[in-house]
Amino acid sequence: MKLNSDTLFDNLLSMFTVEINGPKSIELCLERPVLFTDDLRELSDNHLYVVIAERLPTRMSVGSNVTIICIGDAPQLAFYQIRCCVICIKSNTDLFRIFNVVQGIFNRYDKWHEKLREILDQNASIQEMLAVSESIFQNPMFVIDSNFHYLAYSGGVSYETSYSTSDSGNLDIEKLGQFLELHEPSMHVREPLLLRLLDTETLNFNLYEMDSYIGCFTIDYRDRNHRASDIPLGKILTNMIELALHKFSGILNDNYSVSRKVLQDIVDGMPVDYEQQRMVETAQKKKKYICAKMKLSSRFAKLPLGYICNRVESAFPGSIAFERKGDIICFVEIESAKDQDFAQYLEEKMTLFINSMDLRIGISDPFSDLFSARMYYHQSSAALENGTLVRPTEKYYVFQDYALTELVINSLGRLPTELFFTDGMRRIAAHDAESSVSYLKTLRVYLNNNMNITKTAADLYVHRSTLLERIARIERELDADLQDSDVRLRLQLLLKAMMLHETIRCTPLQEQ
Repeated sequence: MKLNSDTLFDNLLSMFTVEINGPKSIELCLERPVLFTDDLRELSDNHLYVVIAERLPTRMSVGSNVTIICIGDAPQLAFYQIRCCVICIKSNTDLFRIFNVVQGIFNRYDKWHEKLREILDQNASIQEMLAVSESIFQNPMFVIDSNFHYLAYSGGVSYETSYSTSDSGNLDIEKLGQFLELHEPSMHVREPLLLRLLDTETLNFNLYEMDSYIGCFTIDYRDRNHRASDIPLGKILTNMIELALHKFSGILNDNYSVSRKVLQDIVDGMPVDYEQQRMVETAQKKKKYICAKMKLSSRFAKLPLGYICNRVESAFPGSIAFERKGDIICFVEIESAKDQDFAQYLEEKMTLFINSMDLRIGISDPFSDLFSARMYYHQSSAALENGTLVRPTEKYYVFQDYALTELVINSLGRLPTELFFTDGMRRIAAHDAESSVSYLKTLRVYLNNNMNITKTAADLYVHRSTLLERIARIERELDADLQDSDVRLRLQLLLKAMMLHETIRCTPLQEQ
């Protein structure tokens, strides 16, 4: 492969005392070295020459992107230093040794490039590409996809601990916040970016497929400082990584990805074709699932939802998560919890997860037919929506805890509660507006206690005779028979709806 002046200088600097002067190109355009001889009449474009300084003529024609490696010093160097790049070897050495050293530098990078090509052709392993590049960049490196999930990293256990989390494969959420703050506005930039990132200096190369951002390759300067030569060499590795990702983009459409797509279609109410149906039926194998709908707090609103999906699937093996209308929908396999109290197991594990990610979550009933996923998605949505309204200080909402709330809300439809009032209910409401004694509260407690006078009197802290008199007044105002089960059901639905409305109105909403 071709090199540039910076790459040669950085390598020679580790062995000799050297100086570099003159115009240079960052592009890798230099051919292997040529020994300077007296019969040369010009220095050709994109050529590298090795010479003893005093052998250089006073003047000669110099092409573009020329580099001279010279041993020693001479007055005529000033002529060349304004026309091309001159690397001066100050150490005491000879011409042929330097020539062989430079050849060895080219050999080293040729071997690296050939190894990258070999990996690409064999298995396109990005992890192996980083491994063979460690000696080139001499620093930890990592590759993440567009959802900030690790595809590969190098640098040892300490590096993994610094950047990863216990569920492995994902950038820590707090570190991701720092990453996004600097990197997100630069995702459209094609050129490498030198950033102060995660408490260290990093060189970042955005990865693209066509014009779509698909991830980032990062060099973390923990072990040695940034060198100018890292940029063109990093571009070579970046190109290889992009080719590897492209090579396997078709293979990623496996059964797992198909299952995700099928579940997305089912939730969206889209038809499923015969082949997809067979695949889902095969995958089910009498397993049970729950649907969980998750909503991010405003603190992490900028987090990519794909990142959250990866975290969910890492925390709950066998689960399938995807984005829908700004929320995360996850179908969690619960077969692994069959020998435990499922509800407790799920709540404990989910609570740990949602606290770490600052999420609110609605949980559906367990189900075994994935083709009914849409109904259980609606359950989880109802749990999340009603739970957030009724108990905003909590974050974990199970559908059955809010089933009555959903039933009442659905029974009213879009009409306000007052439109369902009988004339009697309006009279009671008018009474309560002008009296310190609430007939509505008395009626609600009385009906909730199955019209048990003794228990109702105790709950309201009133005398039995006082309560009997109040109930008689309420029945006269209602002009309805409380012994009629249909009358009681209608009243209880209205009273429940009024209580929910009051609870929501009086409860301060927490940060969403």
